Amino acid sequence: MKRTFFLVCSLLIMTISCKKKQDTINNLKTFAKAYGYVKYFHPSDEASAIDWNSFAAYGAEQIVKCQSKTEVINTLNSLFKPIAPSVVFSEEKQAFNLNTITPESPENFKPTYWQHKGVSKDMTYQNYVYSSVRVNRYSEIDESSNYGNISMSINAKKYRGKEIKYTGWVKLNKNANASGHLSLWVENTDRSLGFYETMDAKPIKSSDWKPYEIIGKIDTLGSKLAFGSYVSGKGTLYLDDVHLYYKDNNEWVEIPIKNSDFEASSIGEKTEQSEWIGKSKGYTYNVSSSENMEGKNCLVISYEGAIKKVKGEAIFKAHPKFGELIEEEIGKGIYCQIPLNLFGDDKNTFPKSKIASTLQDSLKVLDNSPENLAMRIGNFINTYNVIQHFYPYFEEAETNWDKALETALKQSFSDQTADDHLITLQKFMAPLKDGHVRVWMGNAVPYVPAINWEWVEDKLIITEVKNDTLNIKVGDIVTKIDKQLPKNYFEDINSRISAGTKGSLDFKAQDLSLFGKKDSKLVLEVNGKTINLKRDKNYTYTSVSIPIQKNKYKLLDNNIFYLNLDTIEMDTITSLMPQLKTSKGIICDMRGYPNSNHDFISHLLKENDTSKAWLRIPKIIYPNQNKIVGYEDTGWEIETKEPYLGDKKIVFIIDSRAISYAESYMSFIEGYKLATIVGQPTAGTNGNINPFKLLGNFNVNWTGMKVIKHDGSQHHAIGILPNIYVNKTIEGVKSGKDEFLEKAIQVVLEQ
Repeated sequence: MKRTFFLVCSLLIMTISCKKKQDTINNLKTFAKAYGYVKYFHPSDEASAIDWNSFAAYGAEQIVKCQSKTEVINTLNSLFKPIAPSVVFSEEKQAFNLNTITPESPENFKPTYWQHKGVSKDMTYQNYVYSSVRVNRYSEIDESSNYGNISMSINAKKYRGKEIKYTGWVKLNKNANASGHLSLWVENTDRSLGFYETMDAKPIKSSDWKPYEIIGKIDTLGSKLAFGSYVSGKGTLYLDDVHLYYKDNNEWVEIPIKNSDFEASSIGEKTEQSEWIGKSKGYTYNVSSSENMEGKNCLVISYEGAIKKVKGEAIFKAHPKFGELIEEEIGKGIYCQIPLNLFGDDKNTFPKSKIASTLQDSLKVLDNSPENLAMRIGNFINTYNVIQHFYPYFEEAETNWDKALETALKQSFSDQTADDHLITLQKFMAPLKDGHVRVWMGNAVPYVPAINWEWVEDKLIITEVKNDTLNIKVGDIVTKIDKQLPKNYFEDINSRISAGTKGSLDFKAQDLSLFGKKDSKLVLEVNGKTINLKRDKNYTYTSVSIPIQKNKYKLLDNNIFYLNLDTIEMDTITSLMPQLKTSKGIICDMRGYPNSNHDFISHLLKENDTSKAWLRIPKIIYPNQNKIVGYEDTGWEIETKEPYLGDKKIVFIIDSRAISYAESYMSFIEGYKLATIVGQPTAGTNGNINPFKLLGNFNVNWTGMKVIKHDGSQHHAIGILPNIYVNKTIEGVKSGKDEFLEKAIQVVLEQ
């Protein structure tokens, strides 16, 4: 009997606990909706002036504390009144009093409202193809760099193959909304990047002087060793007493650095006394004798901003009328009323808030580290709203975005570290089927082992080995990865990838599946043997993806010309025109990204391009992409050029590496039937990216433009389809054949 009683009590406690957690998640979803509505559609001056990244976290922190619906409503009002004094949150529907947003003499005011062409508000790229305008109000655009950096470099050849150590004392100003970093990297003779470390995994946050160090190794091809420090965000960084060492006979030997203690009176420009260079826009570089740790001076990098005031001019005709509101139930029994059009004069929008500064003070002291639950939740609320109101492919992605938010919020309570948060952010974005999506943290660069692999004939095959000492060869089949079956190992990898097509998913997974921390282990089972690999190569130094043919162009047998569009310049193609004109056929390799050579299309067209509306930027004035008021439609409008090459056999080779610009290029080949297309479908992702930053130095790329095929049909998540499909074979990989190119040659010869 006692056992049954305790079991019932335990189940009851668990039920109550689960309900409380679900209530908290629902409250956060309510706040998320309010956040997006006010941020992007309520045009008050106060809302335009705050740090919305920080506000998302601060608001989440307050909402998590709520224990009832009444507390949620009161908290919403207290959160938003400082920045949106006319907004109302209530427990029941009620008539909105327009007198609260009508000044005594409205004729002395002008209407102000938001117009979005795509979205640029709080995006990384400003004055780009996307625009967000608060009409009839001045806004401040910060054109500063993302970080203030100072660095110097030395010749690395003398230290090739040796360990290197860079040290320095660093601190930040108190309550800085920023992070500090030491940086050390190697540039190789082939201009590739060797060792690279910027402390993004563990950035500097302390306002006390502390020593930091980076230890790495100079690559055998190392030509330049660069080092320095930077502050990311709006803060001030102090640096002093830096040293550089190399290891010789197991001992650290110092490499002299000019002005290593910053005793020179000026900094930032190369002089006889100092070689430190700092040029980041919006940051100043000085020395301080009052904050120094060692000697007389220390280096000071300070954010000051590069602010430009711009008056909001209407970017299209449609706009919300005065009196239009967002009126809806944003949570169970919680209603919002949010004006979309306000009056404004030379001083402020009406009504003016009297308590906005209090909120600003609270945002300045926010903990924006990934270990802070509120920060993690805030990042999801921010990301949710960018996509909710502006992502143009919800219909094609067929995803339940509200459910995705709920899943991410729940996981936020379990996550603890920056790596945890990164993975959950990646999984959050994955269902969008957007091959442009990339979620990353700071400038962190992953490491990979000395192999490449690929799924061929439903088996994971080694396709490249970059270390002769490994007991492994091209064509070997991987049967276990870290004691897991390859398909099981890739399941988790795939869950973190957003991709438009299966080919794109597989291609991106080839890379991500090899990523890891420096010198971490990857244990494989190959041919019944255990192979221990070390991730000791920087990803940017040794690309995981296998390149296509090395030649920019080549005259093949039977007078067939091969053009590698991934590398060949348009000037080179132009110089080859006499030979191309007399060739039997031309094979164009688009298994990559064109090298600004799309003018070649002009020589394949019989008539001028008349497709003018396949690039479409939505015009938005209402939330949730309701009642989109139109699109800005454009195309390339390519004109024909001589010599005309379309009178011969033209073949294009494609696969999932062809994305974005490559798919724009291929849309002409497909739409105007300019060639026979062989290979595999392209990535199914096109349109300009629209990146944004989150708290904790996390970054997100996504596609902000809708692109369709030239006939008006869907491109997203479909891509350019080949006329003739080609599949790799294990035997082809083992023998080093390019089976796609072989098929292209065959097609030309069959003419």
